Amino acid sequence: MLRVVLAAVVVAAVVVADDAPAGLRALFEPRLMASGIRQVRLERQVRAVRDELHEALKVDPAGFLADLNERIDHVEAKKGNCDNKQHDLKCGRNSLECVSSLLLCDGHNDCHNGWDESEKTCSAGPAVSGAEFVGTATWVSCANHDDHPVKLTITGTYKPDFFHARIGVRAHVTTDFTDPHDKSHKEIDFRGMYVLGKKRLTLFPVSSVAKKEHLGIMCDFVHGNDDSAECIFTHEGSLVTCAKIHITRQH
Repeated sequence: MLRVVLAAVVVAAVVVADDAPAGLRALFEPRLMASGIRQVRLERQVRAVRDELHEALKVDPAGFLADLNERIDHVEAKKGNCDNKQHDLKCGRNSLECVSSLLLCDGHNDCHNGWDESEKTCSAGPAVSGAEFVGTATWVSCANHDDHPVKLTITGTYKPDFFHARIGVRAHVTTDFTDPHDKSHKEIDFRGMYVLGKKRLTLFPVSSVAKKEHLGIMCDFVHGNDDSAECIFTHEGSLVTCAKIHITRQH
């Protein structure tokens, strides 16, 4: 397009250069040049808008809003909703009614809006066999380690006979320490529970060697897509946060 415009400007300049009066040449040439410059500028702007629209198509508006609402609900839940009862949850983000997490997904509507028995609330979410999550552990207490990678793989799940709002989970965790004095590789088996509705995964070590460290894992899937969570390594006895880990699911 730019070459065409410039060619037209050159031709017009040649045409009017010799035969046209000086006043006409002075009036015609700047206007033609300005018109060509505006066309080039508009073409660039249209191309930029087209590129922006193409990038916008990659964004999932529904997923973004779900993620934002989940974050807001998680923050509000820490500010005293449902009387700060440990096992109580709101019956959906637009409800002021509360329900115990022990009553979720038991076949009976305990929320007037049916939130406690909805498909989304009772979804296993990330608690499926084979799901793999990776992240980086940042130690804040208990031990002095450099940041290091962590991989959590769910190796199996089962549904308890009672407490239908719980899913039993078996997991395998690998850590690769990067300390100058300790570059060890550890693999530890865990087991625990995933709480429906609350979207919390709690794991405890299985092997006797791992139990000596007294470290458990707790992950809150507070984002709307079940693909990311904020986790901690925590001391089983004192519940002190030893390390923080943001994990994302690998597809």
